[in-house]
Amino acid sequence: MQKLKPQGTKIIVQTILQEDKVGEAGIIAVDFTLDKGEIVEVGTDVEHLYKVGDIVLFPTGVGHSLNYQKKSCKWLDGRSFPNGDIWAKSYEND
Repeated sequence: MQKLKPQGTKIIVQTILQEDKVGEAGIIAVDFTLDKGEIVEVGTDVEHLYKVGDIVLFPTGVGHSLNYQKKSCKWLDGRSFPNGDIWAKSYEND
């Protein structure tokens, strides 16, 4: 299987499907503004910011879709918003 090394500020992420949240009253809250993705490849200019496995948040609809290593992924600009596609890096508690 071919492996890619993104150049510049590009990163490849596999989108993580987010589950709907159900509130106490049974109301389903869906967040449509930001998608979550796990980084699978990091570009040369952003290696100091990210590593493979990091979780990032980015606006729905940005980037270019591609199949990479038999996974549905997105090719994003790894710079922070407004110059790039990344809004945040997630530090979830395990």
